[in-house]
Amino acid sequence: MAKPQVVLPSNLRGHELQIALKYFEDAGQLTPREWKTALSTFDALRKGVVMVGQRRITFQQVYDRYVDFPYADSFIAQLMELPDLNASAETLQRETSFEVLTALEQQGFYQEESEGSEYLAAYCLYWWTSFARGYRFELEVLRDLAASDIEFIAHDVRTRTGRLSPYDLVVLKQRGDIKNTTYFLHLARALPSSCDFYVTRLFDSRVRRYLPVVIMTEAAWRILDGDVPTASLETVADFFPRPVKFTSKDRSFIALPYDLWKARVKKRQEKGVQS
Repeated sequence: MAKPQVVLPSNLRGHELQIALKYFEDAGQLTPREWKTALSTFDALRKGVVMVGQRRITFQQVYDRYVDFPYADSFIAQLMELPDLNASAETLQRETSFEVLTALEQQGFYQEESEGSEYLAAYCLYWWTSFARGYRFELEVLRDLAASDIEFIAHDVRTRTGRLSPYDLVVLKQRGDIKNTTYFLHLARALPSSCDFYVTRLFDSRVRRYLPVVIMTEAAWRILDGDVPTASLETVADFFPRPVKFTSKDRSFIALPYDLWKARVKKRQEKGVQS
């Protein structure tokens, strides 16, 4: 393979690229503010380009062709076989990430002598890690819903076609998505308008940990209950365990603790409302 020439998006600034490299070197060192910048940076990097001879490939096309297609189905299959996701999923993710980086090197996309190729490698690892952690969380949620006797219909995560469905599950005839973090609220393209609710995790700065929550549209909430107080996304957890209303991207949502949502769903289902 000819030495690749990397062309980065012109709208990215120096400090944003520095954060991308910091993530690549040690993601654990990023501050909460830097994580937000990393999200927007890696989102913008999807338009980066790799020139190989006369061939032009975007960062996203490299990811799809050399990371997602070869590894995603196998990773999901192995993940589903794990009896304890908390004990083994992180190890599986790290092992697969190492394979991804090795494959990029073998394909010639990541080379020390190729200026800018470290950004492509960082891009692929960032989105692969997001993919792996996202589906780990999704399987945790689906297993918990089943164990809690919540009736639901889920999409098939074992195939790419199934994973690309417009929603992940149906509960009480409402369409839902499962998101590992609330990052999707900051990216308009990652906020599916077809969904009524989102099972996700919200960082609570008071206790320095993530809390499982459900974020619903106002219409979806009306099926479960009534009035709620209003807050910003950053202060939502201050109102828990009460439901609370907030606004993101000019859309209003209701947030409530995951366990409280399950209890209300189960109560509705016991009254005869099915998935």
